[in-house]
Amino acid sequence: MRKAIIAAVAAATALSLSACSNSQDADNNADGEAITVTGSSTVEPITRYIANRYDFDAQIEGIGSTDGFDKFCAGEADINDASVAIPGSESAVDYQAKCADGGVDFFELPVGLDAITIVKHTDNDWATDLTVEQLHDIWSKESTVTKWSDIDPSWPDEEINLYGRPDGSGTLGVFEELVLGSDTIRDDYQSSDDIQELSSWVADDVNGLSFMGIGNYLATEGEVRNKIDNVLVDGVTPTADETKNGNYPLSRPLFIYVNAESAKKDNVDEFVTTYLDNAEAVMPRVYFYQLPEEVYGATKQRYADGTTGIDEQWHS
Repeated sequence: MRKAIIAAVAAATALSLSACSNSQDADNNADGEAITVTGSSTVEPITRYIANRYDFDAQIEGIGSTDGFDKFCAGEADINDASVAIPGSESAVDYQAKCADGGVDFFELPVGLDAITIVKHTDNDWATDLTVEQLHDIWSKESTVTKWSDIDPSWPDEEINLYGRPDGSGTLGVFEELVLGSDTIRDDYQSSDDIQELSSWVADDVNGLSFMGIGNYLATEGEVRNKIDNVLVDGVTPTADETKNGNYPLSRPLFIYVNAESAKKDNVDEFVTTYLDNAEAVMPRVYFYQLPEEVYGATKQRYADGTTGIDEQWHS
């Protein structure tokens, strides 16, 4: 996936596309029924911001990307927020085929860039920089690592307490892909789709370690935010520049998937158009990173042209 980001950025830089923006003179809720959005808890704050800022009637839930694809491919939602490109035949569940079998044609629309962030307690002054290999050993079910001292003998001889995202989460799936490869994640960690809850667990535990999207980490509120800190990975901080240039090893694009039939409804079409017209400007406001400007232009053009299905650059 990180290779796909780098390739897409390179391709976009070399490309110059003009995209026209659509005006929003029509009533955003003209069809009289709420837009239904399911999927990623990571992307949910972005979608919710767009809906609230531009006054759309939308029912939005954050249940995880792949759990969302289950509903989306069954025709039960207009839009699926996704922190992972829709899985195909290489995955445990082929959601591309599942959507096809369910008669759901879709638009695949990248909206932002994320850095999966490793989060620790602020009083943890030893595990400030972890390698991908060390993260693998901490999280792998096959590993014998259970204490900090198992990673480095100079670190505390105390159990590492792990917190993360549950099955059905796209963040979990990408984390497994980038960190564990073909190995299995351990099953003794505490999980939640509630990002504030996830952050609070680490804030209450000096031996806690978790993973979440950069926007979720930065948006954590109150005293909890003051008690958590992020970890360098392979010596690289999860900043916008390091993520965009591909140096940060746990980077990924963020998407919305739109049911092509739903997009024929005025309110859904206006919502998606508004989303794409404003995503680049909105990303910093919700603490996520921007894709290259040219990617936004190409994405708007793809939607305007009615080009459905996957875009191969996100699946290489």
